[in-house]
Amino acid sequence: MLAVCALLAGCGGNATDPGPRSFDLGTAPPSAKFPALRVASRAVAPFEGAQMFYRLSWRNPAELGAYANSQWAAPPAELLRKQVIRAAGEGVGKCALELEVQEFTQVFTAKDASEARIEARVSLSNGQVRLASRGVTAVESGAGPEASSGATAMARAAERLMQELAAWISKQAACA
Repeated sequence: MLAVCALLAGCGGNATDPGPRSFDLGTAPPSAKFPALRVASRAVAPFEGAQMFYRLSWRNPAELGAYANSQWAAPPAELLRKQVIRAAGEGVGKCALELEVQEFTQVFTAKDASEARIEARVSLSNGQVRLASRGVTAVESGAGPEASSGATAMARAAERLMQELAAWISKQAACA
């Protein structure tokens, strides 16, 4: 009987292995405030899916890896779109923000040190006329050595990106 119990306990798996995990940018609303906007988002390959990517820049900065047991709860472009919507005022809005995610990775600068990096191209339009566009980058150091700490740092980088976008949009008179 003891042998059967021991065998069954062993089939439960490794208690320290958390198994598959999903992350998002958290529940705290962004501190940045946007005017009412229509928001569209997309991402360039390979960031259009929910995989959590990392780069080992100390070994090969051009090589992307994906965490095996961790992923985003939604594609990065959708996570950022949700943050903009949460920060935007009520109503229809005069302008539309188009956000294209070009990088959404945890970049390891050493074996045990990393940073969260978001790069995007954004544009504002009012109907069919493009008013302004630019590239934005947010980098947050102290992302730690694993996916969970990288997700926490990515949320901080997204907050920084939201603040930068809100400041830029506030300077666009046509969107006020």
